[in-house]
Amino acid sequence: MVRAPPETQTQADDVFEDWSPPALDILWAIAQWYNGAVLERDDQRYHIGWHRPPDLQTLLGCSDTEWEQRYEDVFTDLQSPATSPTLVDDRHSGQSEESQPWLTEQYILRRKVRWTPTRSARTAMDTLFAGLFDDDLPQHQHEPDIGLVGDWDESLFHRTGVAVVAAVWRQQGRSVELYPGEQGQAQPDIRSTALDGTTWEAEVLTDHHDRTMPRSKFATFAERPERQHLWIFENRQTAFETLNRLHEASDVDCRIANAPFDTPENYSIQVGNRYLDQSHTDADYHCPGIDRIDTITGWYGRHYDAAARTRLATPPATTHS
Repeated sequence: MVRAPPETQTQADDVFEDWSPPALDILWAIAQWYNGAVLERDDQRYHIGWHRPPDLQTLLGCSDTEWEQRYEDVFTDLQSPATSPTLVDDRHSGQSEESQPWLTEQYILRRKVRWTPTRSARTAMDTLFAGLFDDDLPQHQHEPDIGLVGDWDESLFHRTGVAVVAAVWRQQGRSVELYPGEQGQAQPDIRSTALDGTTWEAEVLTDHHDRTMPRSKFATFAERPERQHLWIFENRQTAFETLNRLHEASDVDCRIANAPFDTPENYSIQVGNRYLDQSHTDADYHCPGIDRIDTITGWYGRHYDAAARTRLATPPATTHS
């Protein structure tokens, strides 16, 4: 069963009030999932890049009795709006988010996830678990004063998209680098080199992005025409609305075949990729910052058949001394 490290309670006592050990256990389990740790539960391995998010009891690895006696009521409390004046403030803007619950509901990969951490919760986890994942996640380059990998402003849905793309590329034998570049620069979420030497960069776009960011990313990617650029969206409507905005923007050089699209929600990803191919080969169009598009759910469904999921979920037959 998952229990938060003892250091967590010390850090909680220094910064916050009213964090019970069960609440810290819950946040620690969620942070492990968010950060990409491989969790072993009942002879099965779970990972954010391989699976739909499990229920919180599975994430904690606790029995029915432990869930009912230790965690269920605390979980309900974490889903209620936060009211304590000592709770963490938004460190970017200095504005308190006391009215937010810590955990909320969201559909991810067609599954209702009841423990999605809000921005307040992600801010808290980044503080509470600072430096505690260094040994658990050797594939990431952790700074000693952070508790969440990469940009903790990302929603769980966005982080899932990043993890799924990275996991698929790793299974294909590619090298993968998450969140390359310096913080604050317009960089992709993932950079990968295929076996043929081609460099791919992937950007995942979900509802936490503003409308300015895609133009900035497109302009940056357009300066690297020797690389291939994959854009992954939360759904088809978002994909084609973004293509419309890029096509119509005056500050980027983007002309997409058949754009603008009058009913973005009605176009398929396959059609969108066909228009992008035309945009790269027809002299009347120009779209150097996007080569392929997809959705998070579509990418997951196409690349993870039942056999692949079974292989990834089965722990290796090793003996630990």
